[in-house]
Amino acid sequence: MNYIMISGDNKKHLSKVSNIDGIVMLNLEDGVAKDKKKIALQNIVNLLETTPNKNIVIRINSLDESGIEEIKVLNKFGFPFRIPKVNNLSELKEVFEITKNELHLSIETKEAYFNLKTLYHSQITTFYLGILDLFDELKLNHNLITFENKLIDNILIEFSLNTRYLGVEPVGFVYQQYKDLDGFRKWCELQKSYGIKGVGCITPNQLKIANEVFVKEDKNYAKMIVERFEKEGVFTIDGLFVDEPIYKNYKMILGEYYE
Repeated sequence: MNYIMISGDNKKHLSKVSNIDGIVMLNLEDGVAKDKKKIALQNIVNLLETTPNKNIVIRINSLDESGIEEIKVLNKFGFPFRIPKVNNLSELKEVFEITKNELHLSIETKEAYFNLKTLYHSQITTFYLGILDLFDELKLNHNLITFENKLIDNILIEFSLNTRYLGVEPVGFVYQQYKDLDGFRKWCELQKSYGIKGVGCITPNQLKIANEVFVKEDKNYAKMIVERFEKEGVFTIDGLFVDEPIYKNYKMILGEYYE
């Protein structure tokens, strides 16, 4: 799940939403000045009324700010809401009462990160790792976010495994150095290697790279493996011994990417 972030106060960028190949994250939170949040909300309402797009997620403000009102205004459009700064499920009680829309959570507080397995709810389908906010909460310097630091490996691995434990989709962090495309590609490859399903993008160039790295598996090959195993049972192909675990893997690939 790769997405590109577009701020609700930027009419120029909003006008290009229908041409974007991928998921659009309409942003009302970070990146929108406080005095422009109401304008941003109205811009998003206007956009959704005239440009329906199934690949949209709405990033609201925190619930103790304007998030609840934003959900009430935007609920009718049926798109998923991304909710920031959540610590526990009890904080979402009013949200569950207002909307039945799909919910995504930003995992950026230390309470949420270290208690990830407690954040299960049928409406919650996606977690995003907000690594910069998490580092701020843990009083860790951002310069520790390097490829050589095992701390980063540990954070990514735990995030991916605990998220998948809940049956939720793990999405990696945004790389702020948007002109460093080589570095962005390396972070995408690293996060993919840990089972993370996609990342956030700031520019179309980042989105293009993310789509290349998080490429879907070959549907036809996976379908062939599944259908042949279901018909014949255990078999060998191209030096691969296909038994029950291999079959289940390819069936999972079909389900994850193509349902």
